[in-house]
Amino acid sequence: MKKSLPLPFGIESDGSLERRGFLLSAGQLGAGMMGMGAAPLLMAQQQNFTVGWVRPSTGRLASSFAPLYVGGLIAIEEINAAGGILGRPIVRKEEDDEASPARQPTVMKKISDAGVGALVGPTGSSQTLASLAFTTPAKIIQSTYAFAADLGDGKKYPYHYQCSYNTDHQAEAATRHLVDVLKLKKVGILQENTAFGEQVGNACIEALKKRGLKAVAREVYPINAPDLNSYVGNLRKAGADGVLAWIANTPNAAMAFNAMHSQKYYPQVAGHNGLFFERLLELVPMDAIRGATGTHYKALTWTAKESVGARQIAFAKKLEKYPEVKGMETAVVMSPYYDFLHLLKMVIEQEKSFDPVKIKRALDNVKGYEALVGKISFTPDNHTGLGPDELAMGTLISVKRQQSMGVFRERA
Repeated sequence: MKKSLPLPFGIESDGSLERRGFLLSAGQLGAGMMGMGAAPLLMAQQQNFTVGWVRPSTGRLASSFAPLYVGGLIAIEEINAAGGILGRPIVRKEEDDEASPARQPTVMKKISDAGVGALVGPTGSSQTLASLAFTTPAKIIQSTYAFAADLGDGKKYPYHYQCSYNTDHQAEAATRHLVDVLKLKKVGILQENTAFGEQVGNACIEALKKRGLKAVAREVYPINAPDLNSYVGNLRKAGADGVLAWIANTPNAAMAFNAMHSQKYYPQVAGHNGLFFERLLELVPMDAIRGATGTHYKALTWTAKESVGARQIAFAKKLEKYPEVKGMETAVVMSPYYDFLHLLKMVIEQEKSFDPVKIKRALDNVKGYEALVGKISFTPDNHTGLGPDELAMGTLISVKRQQSMGVFRERA
């Protein structure tokens, strides 16, 4: 049989092969088997390998979330240029979730009905948790951009793979920096009112407790708040000389730092990598962020004695081809989609099979995979791929250094 040529990057098939492949597999499995929990066949036709691609293409967060998928696009480009997966180039089946948890059931049903068995997205802990209610019983292998700790529970979510650290790791790293390194005793928490914010805030309480401390204040703000002056003011009144800040978007981060500046309140701030967006420096005075740090991967930081690796620098150079990522490079490089797709290619070719049972078994036994952001390992019970040792705290202001390339940060 004549081998089909790979599709050009970014061009999707007309779906006819996907439909024929799905109908054929459905006939073989018997009517209703999907609803009974039978694993869907990964789309592995002679022409392409289809992955689900869930992101907001409309709605309030569409432009903010679009860059977070660029790493996945680069991975597809690299994989297809190298001959695809077992000779089949990757194509994407895109669905718009509007960044809404309420949209997930509808979107996931479309993904499942199409017979897609590997899924990139959604992004966001609340969106991911809503999607898993459908993808878990459908046995769809999935990776999302979300840090909630329970998303790495392999018993609870056996088909979801968290190719990142989690909220427990972030809380420990940031608390360690403020308490163990800077020797602060009065630490407050500022968190958004999302699933991510709640989980990481609770993890901080436990990290402080382990050190014999209690948070002097815990402020939870709505992400649509017009300003954060009152929340910051409560931290100041409580005497917090350190703030664990779990803020995942630039507008809220700017509100927080501007509120601190207006109140002449300059605590040591350690928090989420969402603080790394370069445009934050255009919105707040430098004095307000001079001592601020965010969680980052060690592989993406430098010190006086350690430089960033050649592979990471090569990836940063590829990002320069995508103008939409300017100012968001750290969020893009920390996205798990690049590593997930390369890892998926590795296990499929290792097993020489698109059988989801074999792919899951192979993923559950990955040990020390050299990912872009560090070493990934999974077990059947632990689907959080990167451990706390892969984390470091990076300084916000080091983005202005030449070696940053927008992606890397000096280790605090």
